[in-house]
Amino acid sequence: MAANRRRHRVFFTRHTEYHLRGDECVGVRERSTGEWLADHAALRLHALQLPAVLDSASWVGRRIHFWGSATDVLTSPVVSVGRPERDEVYAYVSQARAGSIARASVDLEEHEPPRVGLDGCLPAL
Repeated sequence: MAANRRRHRVFFTRHTEYHLRGDECVGVRERSTGEWLADHAALRLHALQLPAVLDSASWVGRRIHFWGSATDVLTSPVVSVGRPERDEVYAYVSQARAGSIARASVDLEEHEPPRVGLDGCLPAL
């Protein structure tokens, strides 16, 4: 039997859809409006534990815990698991072009200006 090549899944909670590629959250959408949430904290985070693709329905009633170096997100209980529509995959944050992802506003005066050249790649001493 051929290996299962499905990489994308959608975990539905009461109010939100979490779209995952493997264990990475690549899209979050509000269920009531269908609006993609480009600034959601779960985006680009990795789920700590997920069921096998063929056993996704076993996750109903459980929460997804996403982890990142700067933040964690714990979803409300999953009510359903499915596969995304093909056109939804093209709306994922991972498909966005540079500059099109909404970012939280940052007061640039509070931060050091970026260093140009190799110095910007090296750790501070």
